[in-house]
Amino acid sequence: MEEDADLRLLERRKMEAMRRRLTAAAPSEKKEKSDREVLGSMLYDRGDEVLDAAYQIYPADTERVVGELAAMVRDGRLKEKISGGELMSVFRQVGLRFRLETSIKVEDKGKLVDLKDKLSRQEG
Repeated sequence: MEEDADLRLLERRKMEAMRRRLTAAAPSEKKEKSDREVLGSMLYDRGDEVLDAAYQIYPADTERVVGELAAMVRDGRLKEKISGGELMSVFRQVGLRFRLETSIKVEDKGKLVDLKDKLSRQEG
């Protein structure tokens, strides 16, 4: 009888060890990308700056727009990359208007300076 108990205990330990190995070897579930990550992978040419600015000014509305665009990417209806200007146009079409900081840089004596600064130095 004592041998039966020892055998059952040994068998139970082996089964638990096998279960642990199978659990560790099973492929872990992929973490699904968020809507913002999906859309972010499709942006170029200052698109990320436009998206950040939109989130700062209109967080809830931007989340809805991003959700729709990400769904279009996932469904395959939107396959081409989206530029910053195109994304800005989408936001304007849905009534979300905002501005981005822009500057024009020119080369002056081997350095890039703002056009505004260069013009002010020439006048004075």
